Amino acid sequence: MADNGLKIVETSGHHAPETLVDRFKDLGMTWIHKCVGVRYAKKVEAMGADVVAVVGYENGGATGRLDIGTMVLVPVVVDAVNVPVIGGGGISNGRGLAAVLSLGAEAIIMGTRLLVTKEAQIHDNIKTALLNASELDTMLVMRSLNATHRVLNNEAANKCLELENNNAEFLEVYEVIKGENAKGILACGQGIGLTRDIPTLKELFDRMADEAERTLLRFSN
Repeated sequence: MADNGLKIVETSGHHAPETLVDRFKDLGMTWIHKCVGVRYAKKVEAMGADVVAVVGYENGGATGRLDIGTMVLVPVVVDAVNVPVIGGGGISNGRGLAAVLSLGAEAIIMGTRLLVTKEAQIHDNIKTALLNASELDTMLVMRSLNATHRVLNNEAANKCLELENNNAEFLEVYEVIKGENAKGILACGQGIGLTRDIPTLKELFDRMADEAERTLLRFSN
């Protein structure tokens, strides 16, 4: 990263990268750490994190261990730390952006919605499947592996859950969830239920900014 001039680094996971923090600082990088609870946020703040990112239980992909929704997680972390907070989990439009900013965050983190854009490098059939999905079409898998993920409800996800319920060995489950499997697990948040078109990134961001501004102005009159 240093060789390529990158100035911002994001880390995540159960354990903060203690051995790398001094190197981030020496290189003048801004360090963002993504976590799922107050305890973790306070720890990395004490270690020197410049920004903390938190994602609620609605999010796609890794949901962490605490199962706290975005509406509670963001403000409790904002109140607990003195560094800027980025909030996310289920954010797909300008109203969600306005909500997270109202909870005290400085910005949002958004993932699932970006899959359904013109620039996303995934097959059009997957975009269509996501476009037709609702907020009810996600499920949790890999909890038995202590690595809970929210994913699209599809054949691979159901096979994974079946294996977990039958106490399958890790390698059996891995064959279903591994990234090399083109028909495998697809991380997907509940915000997919608010996704109704396939815009360009610019169109999406411009629309979200405009909707967020209009939403917040409703309360200023």
